[in-house]
Amino acid sequence: MQKEYMEILESLINQLTLSAILEMLERICHKKAENLRTHWQDETSAKLWDKAARQIEQINVDV
Repeated sequence: MQKEYMEILESLINQLTLSAILEMLERICHKKAENLRTHWQDETSAKLWDKAARQIEQINVDV
């Protein structure tokens, strides 16, 4: 199944751009953090998702 997911992801990158995919991943991470804070009161996990979002934001892609 991993190969199938890779093909789906590759197709998305081809349709959009790698930069657009990374921006979406960043937004998803921030939303997950917000959801953990709001609905689960899990600040520890939320901070990890925020950290992941910040790390993704730092990636510069020139393709």
